[in-house]
Amino acid sequence: MYVHLLPANPAVAETDAPFAGAANGASAYLTRIPVRSVNRIVIVPVAGVIRLEAEDNYVRIWADRPYLHKQTLSGLMQMLDPGEFLRVHRSHAVNIRLVRELRPQLHGEYVIALADGTELTSGRSYRSRIQDAFGLSRSAGHE
Repeated sequence: MYVHLLPANPAVAETDAPFAGAANGASAYLTRIPVRSVNRIVIVPVAGVIRLEAEDNYVRIWADRPYLHKQTLSGLMQMLDPGEFLRVHRSHAVNIRLVRELRPQLHGEYVIALADGTELTSGRSYRSRIQDAFGLSRSAGHE
């Protein structure tokens, strides 16, 4: 039998909840992602996630090391703060805080350089979302 005990301190309850504000019933975004492994569950802090990569019905979470999480990229993105994570390709999303450089390419793509040295090419259909996220005008890079 499992018994879930709530901490007496409400501040602790809020920080221990996987969703920010979940302890007080407020709807919010994930702060930690539980990733199941063969014999354990690893808790990955969302703040430490560099990027996300779709692999069929799984997501490769790139953080302190790569983790394989059983969920689709679309499903996980719905649970993450859109102010922190940006979908840049049908198979890739990035932590906006860790984007170091955008290099416009032909046909509306960008090469996105991340703080860890990774470079990803965005999809053309994500151009306006990328421009909006970084405050770029539609003509940026074509001057």
